[in-house]
Amino acid sequence: MALINCNECKKEISDKAATCPHCGAPVPKKKPNAKMAAIVWIIILGVGSIWLFSGKDPKPAAPAKVETPAAAPAVAKPKCAADNLQCLAEEGGISASVYCPRKIEKLASNAVKWTDGTFESKFSRMRWLDKEKGQITYIGDKAQFQNGFGAFINMIYECDLDKDNETVLAVRAEPGRLP
Repeated sequence: MALINCNECKKEISDKAATCPHCGAPVPKKKPNAKMAAIVWIIILGVGSIWLFSGKDPKPAAPAKVETPAAAPAVAKPKCAADNLQCLAEEGGISASVYCPRKIEKLASNAVKWTDGTFESKFSRMRWLDKEKGQITYIGDKAQFQNGFGAFINMIYECDLDKDNETVLAVRAEPGRLP
């Protein structure tokens, strides 16, 4: 609180008062300086931009060329053997997570709630459906189906995926959790 002089009677009054207690004249309120506020915002934005973009090279430098006696061939990932369930299931696991969930959701008569995390697979197990045809059954328990009373029931679900890792052959679900 500061003391100022009244514009009318020239007596000291508080700058917080709405009117002069001596003569009743209104006390003028100080207006915030809009020009100063704009300057402060420009400074804040400028400093923020410098901080945000500092140290980032928009165009990374090209790596230095290394002379080699012979060009090295690209290393290709070895193809899975036709009887290696683990290897084939790892290749098809992402496809199963893409193509199977909608088919599994159609089995529910009410709502479905998936309980898997962002980086967690919907399918934790797999088995051969038909080894000769290369068909694999993916099994998981990361879904809950809502029953008629509104409660969510844990479900074990299975998805049969063809060798092409795109064709869903069948899906099944039953209440429970995997051991």
